[in-house]
Amino acid sequence: MATPRKQTTSSSNPPQSASEGAAGFFKDMPSYEALLGSNGDNFSAVMSASEAMLAGMAEVSQEVMTFAGQRMRHSIESSEDLIHAKNPEEIFEKQCTIARYAAEQYVEETSKLMAMMARISRECWAPMEKRTKSALHEMNSNGNGADKE
Repeated sequence: MATPRKQTTSSSNPPQSASEGAAGFFKDMPSYEALLGSNGDNFSAVMSASEAMLAGMAEVSQEVMTFAGQRMRHSIESSEDLIHAKNPEEIFEKQCTIARYAAEQYVEETSKLMAMMARISRECWAPMEKRTKSALHEMNSNGNGADKE
């Protein structure tokens, strides 16, 4: 009957697991345990960013619905105005006025929505940026930063 061989732990033996081998390789690199250990703060930052995104989406949705309603009302009024035109030239002039006004409204609304989206984007990223800066500061304060000599 064979007896199990006793393993020796000399420096010439390869590491027994991948984590043992990696430990030596990563010993001079910053420890990320502090960053990962604060998952509650990370989760809170993600939730704040999500809340800002949802509030922003609701705001954009409301704005688009309001604009669509206004455009619909104006289109109905314009149609009624076209009915009262007396000749083709008057119809053409009214159509040009309607098209010009609609184009101006769409450009203004697009500009308004772009500004709104830029603001919402900043609001969404703010909690993540704040948390990341805080975590990096904590890592550096604990002596785990990459700026070791």
